[in-house]
Amino acid sequence: MSNESAQQQEEVIITLEGEDGSAYTCQILDAIDFENNRYVILLKLKDENAPEGAEAAEEADDDDQSLVIMRLVEKDGQNIFRTIESDEEFEKVVDHLSEIARLSAGEDEDDGDDEE
Repeated sequence: MSNESAQQQEEVIITLEGEDGSAYTCQILDAIDFENNRYVILLKLKDENAPEGAEAAEEADDDDQSLVIMRLVEKDGQNIFRTIESDEEFEKVVDHLSEIARLSAGEDEDDGDDEE
């Protein structure tokens, strides 16, 4: 029970403004340092205040609960989330995160092998 409480306390929810002026609520899942940059993995949360209707529901379904990767830049003592505009940079970060996930999954599998 104490682990669950600790995890809930560590959840960080932020609101980002998109280029179109829309606000998006996201949970920060993790942050990594890669190639002299800091990247943040965000979970875009379901918008509870979205307008109702078939068209709005279709748009919401496309956007709800998606993962977002952004570069974190410090400017004037403030952390600023920046969109990764370079496809090459984005692919490198995704590949790096995939490798981290693969290694983590491999460690989990190794833990289970000791039971034999």
